[in-house]
Amino acid sequence: MEYLAAENTLYIKTKGVLTSESANKMVKEAVQVMGLHQCSKQIVDHRETTFAFNLLEYYERPTINEQIGISHLWKIAMIFKELNEQTYFMETVFRNRGFDFRQFEDIKEAKEWLAKL
Repeated sequence: MEYLAAENTLYIKTKGVLTSESANKMVKEAVQVMGLHQCSKQIVDHRETTFAFNLLEYYERPTINEQIGISHLWKIAMIFKELNEQTYFMETVFRNRGFDFRQFEDIKEAKEWLAKL
């Protein structure tokens, strides 16, 4: 994790296999760092990550993240190597639960989206 002061954004880079357990650890740390810097925007770069979630885990993820401390006031951009059925499902579930969440393949587009009010 890296706080990008000029953009007031938390940048999170993941690698390897992301399980529910490792996602929970990542989210807990992100909540702490977001609070420390009083920022409300984050980029989660999953381009080098494989998700080991089943359909139910994707569906439950917004509730779990909220319980850990993710705010509905945050703007979250997720970057994937490739957008597919799983990434679209995750985006839909988060947005339907009231999160300002969007997925991208291009980090430049993600940063432009985050910069918009």
